[in-house]
Amino acid sequence: MTVKTKWILRNKRNNIREENRTKLEEDLISSFGLSALAADLLINRGCSSIEEGRRYLEPSLNDLHDPFLFEDMKKVVKRIIDARENNEKICIYGDYDADGTIGTAILLKFMKEQEFDVTYFIPNRLVTGYGLHISPLQDIIAAGVTLLITVDNGISANEQVDFCNEKKCDVIITDHHECHGSLPKAYGIINPKVPNAAYPFKELCGAGVAFKLVQALGEILDVVIDLQESIECVALATVSDLVPLQDENRCLVSLGLNYLNNGPKNPGLQALMEVSELKTLKAWHFGFVLGPKINAAGRLGEADHVVELLIGTDTKKIMSTACFLRDENKKRQELESKIFEEALQTVDSLELYKDEIIVVVGENWHAGVIGIVASRIQEKYYNPVITISVEDGVGKASCRSVDGFNIFEALLSCEELFISFGGHEQAAGFSIKKENIEMMKAKVIDYGKSVDIKKQLIKKVYYDAQINEADITWATLDELALFEPCGLGNPGIQFLMNNVTTISMGTMGRENNHLRLSLKNGLKAVGFGLGDFYSTQVDVLGGDYNGVMLVCRLDMNEYRGNTTLQLQIKDIKLNPVWQVNQAMQLVKTIVMEENPKQKIEILMNENLLEELKLSVVMIRKIYVLLKKSEEYGVPIQKVGEGSQNVSPFHVLMSCEILREAGLIAYGIKNEIVFSKIIPANEKKDIQNTKLMIKLEKIISDE
Repeated sequence: MTVKTKWILRNKRNNIREENRTKLEEDLISSFGLSALAADLLINRGCSSIEEGRRYLEPSLNDLHDPFLFEDMKKVVKRIIDARENNEKICIYGDYDADGTIGTAILLKFMKEQEFDVTYFIPNRLVTGYGLHISPLQDIIAAGVTLLITVDNGISANEQVDFCNEKKCDVIITDHHECHGSLPKAYGIINPKVPNAAYPFKELCGAGVAFKLVQALGEILDVVIDLQESIECVALATVSDLVPLQDENRCLVSLGLNYLNNGPKNPGLQALMEVSELKTLKAWHFGFVLGPKINAAGRLGEADHVVELLIGTDTKKIMSTACFLRDENKKRQELESKIFEEALQTVDSLELYKDEIIVVVGENWHAGVIGIVASRIQEKYYNPVITISVEDGVGKASCRSVDGFNIFEALLSCEELFISFGGHEQAAGFSIKKENIEMMKAKVIDYGKSVDIKKQLIKKVYYDAQINEADITWATLDELALFEPCGLGNPGIQFLMNNVTTISMGTMGRENNHLRLSLKNGLKAVGFGLGDFYSTQVDVLGGDYNGVMLVCRLDMNEYRGNTTLQLQIKDIKLNPVWQVNQAMQLVKTIVMEENPKQKIEILMNENLLEELKLSVVMIRKIYVLLKKSEEYGVPIQKVGEGSQNVSPFHVLMSCEILREAGLIAYGIKNEIVFSKIIPANEKKDIQNTKLMIKLEKIISDE
């Protein structure tokens, strides 16, 4: 199945007036040495001042927010320090994913260095499951713990916090998940998403919240903290947990990458880079190379190894642990591939893709990989996906959503059916009795219908600007590096290229599932996973590649010691104005409909309506061509060979306008225009024909 896409210009202009925008653009160019293109891109990313530009382009430690803006931070810090003075035992209760394990390691390492009596507990994903549970809490309290600090969990653990309170064990919750219902009666809560929280940035990951606690403790204890190690770890957790790379998150990731690329301090991360054969890191390495190795341990029930890796000092042991995580990730990949194939077969055989929300259930699927399986199915069909593994009558589920549809809200519509649940707008999880699965499925699908989910099932492909082939230079690529680190919330810069001069097209890869293009100027372009475009459009193209449109990124390709510029295609379409049948449909709609704009936008896939622009000069040229070719006719598709801007649409629309003006009569046979020139005794006003006026209204923003 081909996913339907909609191309959208990414633009956050902050209501800047045009004259102020021009001044800001000039100031950005002079202050940071930017090109006009880069300054424009920065403003479109939401930059509305020189200071905001500096924070984006040159983030520093000074840009981190004050940790004491969390309402409970002062009393939480005092309680923790009192615990040291009173020789109390403290336990850090983390989560088993990359965010939770890294956050646990950050807090644990600091507290050990400051001589707190502290231990930690990471639940086994396959035994205990996510969050606080009474059984391990009983053991923790029985061991003498009187202060429990959560990391990346606890905000919905009302019952478990009440249990701790009854046992005279205070609970401090550090979390970043959404709050629903009443908050737990914890001693203190550090969570930027607590209702009416004063903390200015709401999107920290769990490790980021733990890091803010370390900052606050260091300040009150009046100890000099080298924050580099912690920031290196937070950077990895931030990207791995898919929180937006904006504001403080982007600052932390930028600093972390800089540290790791110019003298890393955390031995565990150094070892992980070494076994991953990485010398230079970009943000995507966190998400696709290092993060999966960290997450693999938690998915397979070995999360303690991550904490030991990040707090360890024994070089040999650290390297052994890094190798273990690498090997565990390979096992996870093999397991994931097997379950993905099973799940995909179920989706296809039962035609589950016809549901707006795909719910796929399997027996005894490994709970540690069903989240990744859900993501891969979502990528294939672009529907929200819930994968459920049923074992001993209980289903454990992972959910992945699409842009614009809040899967957490969907789960709230049937929360009474869950044993437990939690998550975010785009990703969530729950456990449920097997007999309630069908009822849950019906309710979430009904919820989807109630919020008109179909509108969200068209994949939005964003681009930042339109460029042409002359703009593709090494200087442009170098300047785009200023927008790193990129990821969720701050995606890599993408460009729209229209009517690309393509000289060849084909597929590559073992399964011919990748697309390759060669451009007239010698530039190469690749589209991973886009091989279907060639196989489905080759008959339409017929060897003529006019009208190919790309959304792409500029990239660098290294092969056998040679480094070249390359385009990485993110989406590809045929411009309707260059395809004869679609051009005919466009013209017919304009001629027949009284108010055709909405239909034209749909036919154009809401791409650039400017493509329809038709000048009197062009119409006159086509008139001359028709006059010269009365006897033989004019092949619609071939007109553009003589003039690059004259598409089949322009030919056909010109014919209709000339016909309305009484200058020609015409007909079409085998995609050839045969015309008869009608002598005119007076000058015709083409500009003010009804069709010309209608066309201009379609193109205008009104």
